[in-house]
Amino acid sequence: MKTTQDITIVLLLVTASVLTAMLLASYVYTEPAGASTTAAKGGDYLLATGTFNQETDFVYILDIATNKLNIYYPNINTNALALGDTVDLSKVFGGAGARK
Repeated sequence: MKTTQDITIVLLLVTASVLTAMLLASYVYTEPAGASTTAAKGGDYLLATGTFNQETDFVYILDIATNKLNIYYPNINTNALALGDTVDLSKVFGGAGARK
C-alpha cells in the first residue's frame, strides 16, 4: 500500500512541475503585438508609427501623390532616422499610377 501511495505522489509532483514549467514558458516566450500608436495626416502624406519588437520602432510615411510607402527606423549609431525600405504601392497592389 505504501508503494502505491509513493508512486501516486511522485506522479502528481511530476505533473505539477510540468504544468508549472508550461505556464512559465507561456509568459516568458510571448511576444508583444505590434500596433500603431500614432497617426497623422498632412497634405498628401500620412504618417504612422509602429512597433517591430521591444527594441525597434518604425515610422511609416505614405506619400499619397506618388503611391509610395517609406519605412524609417532609428539608427542608434547616428542618432537619426534611417530609410529602411521604400515600397511602390502601385506595383504591389496593381493599381493605377500616381494622381496628378
